[in-house]
Amino acid sequence: MTKLISLYAQIDDATLEAMTSKGIVRRARTDAANVQFETIGADEIVGKIEGATVRLDDKGLAKARCSCPAATTCRHRIAVVLALRTQGGEQPAAPAVEIDWPARLAAFDRKALQSAAGKTGLREAMRLFALADAVTVEPGQLSLKVVLRSKAEEIEVAIPGQGEFGAIASSLPERRRPAGHAAAILAARRHFGQEAIELDDAEAAAEPKEFAPDGPLLAAMQDSVRRAYAQGFAVPSRALEERLMLLAVSSRAEAMPRLSASLRRIAEGLEQRRLRNVNHDPVELLREIAFAHALLHALSQTKDDARLRRLAGTVRAEYEPIGDVDLIGLGAAMFETITGAVGVTGHFVEPATGRHFTATLARSTAHDTRFDPRDAYRTQAVWGHTLARLSSSTFRLSGAQASATGRLSLSQTSRAEQVAPFKPSRDPIAAWAQDHSAPLAGLAHLSWPMLGDHLARAFAPSLDAPPLAAEPVVLLPSRIAPVAFDDLTQRLRWPLMDASGSWISLTLDHDDDGRGLGARRIAALEAALGDAGNKRPFAIVALARPEAGKMVLEPFALWGDTATLLDFPERAPAPANDVVSRIMAGLRRTVAQFAPPPPADATVRQTSLLLQGGVDALIGFAEAGLHTTARERLLAPLAGTYQLASLGPLAQLFARTAANGDRDTSAAALAAAQGLFTLQSFTGRLQVWT
Repeated sequence: MTKLISLYAQIDDATLEAMTSKGIVRRARTDAANVQFETIGADEIVGKIEGATVRLDDKGLAKARCSCPAATTCRHRIAVVLALRTQGGEQPAAPAVEIDWPARLAAFDRKALQSAAGKTGLREAMRLFALADAVTVEPGQLSLKVVLRSKAEEIEVAIPGQGEFGAIASSLPERRRPAGHAAAILAARRHFGQEAIELDDAEAAAEPKEFAPDGPLLAAMQDSVRRAYAQGFAVPSRALEERLMLLAVSSRAEAMPRLSASLRRIAEGLEQRRLRNVNHDPVELLREIAFAHALLHALSQTKDDARLRRLAGTVRAEYEPIGDVDLIGLGAAMFETITGAVGVTGHFVEPATGRHFTATLARSTAHDTRFDPRDAYRTQAVWGHTLARLSSSTFRLSGAQASATGRLSLSQTSRAEQVAPFKPSRDPIAAWAQDHSAPLAGLAHLSWPMLGDHLARAFAPSLDAPPLAAEPVVLLPSRIAPVAFDDLTQRLRWPLMDASGSWISLTLDHDDDGRGLGARRIAALEAALGDAGNKRPFAIVALARPEAGKMVLEPFALWGDTATLLDFPERAPAPANDVVSRIMAGLRRTVAQFAPPPPADATVRQTSLLLQGGVDALIGFAEAGLHTTARERLLAPLAGTYQLASLGPLAQLFARTAANGDRDTSAAALAAAQGLFTLQSFTGRLQVWT
């Protein structure tokens, strides 16, 4: 057996599955019998299967080449490896001596990891490790399987029993492998009780007296961001993506984490566009490019040190110690994302400050049969208790750690103490809302116009701080109308009236097939309100968030004689198809409405359509390669339209874009885009009517 055959024949199934998936390995095992080898030499192995040519060399499977269009490790490459395994004696033989994994991992010390991944990569690895809600380490005969699960994703890495850092395998994109593989090593080292790795960076820990952005770096970033708009929509290139990633991970960019993260997102968006990924959203890509351009302009023009630091962001770990905090559980809600992530989030508030905290149990895919959010909510230990108990209790969290966004670390070093059931009643909750100087005044609300003003302030756009994703609110209505189906939005509408006669509407998604979160929530809500609406909660806990240019309120808890969580009710009919169909049929019937329908705000709708038209025009202009004819056809007419609509500043931005030469066109267009997105956020106020 040649050295090259031995290199690939010793790769076990766990490593192959980490690089692709079990399904691809299973298909490749069937294909392996059809592999035909053209060359098996000392320097290169060439195999053919189904018209695809695979070339393997001594750089390992991650660097193997295949003539098929797959951007990642394909089944052809896996099939060739499995065919080589057959030539080498079928399944790789187990080592005569069991692998000493602590000794193996000890070789990957700080110096080795920093040399392989770079200082920035090691920082990113520490961030990924800190973000992980759960870590699984499974030793095998030939490799060590490490899985890091967070709310955003699941990273699976295979560490072979021998070889350098480059021999570690995963399905991560090439640019993310160094940090992802280093994060897996950090997790494995902790699993085997080895000393934690920290950056030997004492000088970086000392905060400089003044923050001074690097002028040449900002200029290089600005040029790349403008190219991302001018070229990325029309002819996305891998070279531009790599340029943006290099700028994002450069050592000088570490002092500007908000900008660095934005450049990463732009690079990922361009990659999605180049690969024609179904999840690509051109509007979000334009939004990110416009934001980065505005942030770069502000950083280059601002002289105030305090604002410069806010614009740059804080260089710190994902979680920081915040000491012991007293918390009140507001409830918990399940979630599903478009990428397939599922989980449950508990919402808490600190009564001393009014700060909102969250704790999340999640997996990056719904296909993980080992994880059920409902079971995790009721059984998985969180700070020594379950999320089911803590989300409806008052307690003190000792040794708490939290991120800048209020996400609590689930570290075992934190403990929930003095846990007592939280039994809300109307008078104490109303007192929160009535004392406008109290810390909890922004949480509880009796007046809907004041609620609208609070949410407008909370979600107001600002370059100086990252946007707020969601805000919990406790609503104390004086009247609750029946839930009704809105044919226009295809959602359930639940109107609530305050003491002054103002109305707002809560929304619930539904599914006529009786599947998903919406169906269960509808059934739980019907069970909680009872027939003929006899049972009425005195307060509703909802999550406010902007969506498609509007402010929506989604209820997740009802406070009455007992507290009811819509995702975890004590009594609720199973959301079978016939039950949900019956409920939906009842909601669609014409019933006596105690609430007037929300008026159609023609002005807001027309403004929203005008702004969306500008966004579409800027995307079309970029897709046309900033061609002069596209400028005259798409942008010039909008300048006059915005002027007639009394949107003078926006009209000036579009007029400048239409009149500019080729040199400044991208800058002017991105300024116009930022203006559009800023105005869109201001039109998304909570609708209140009488």
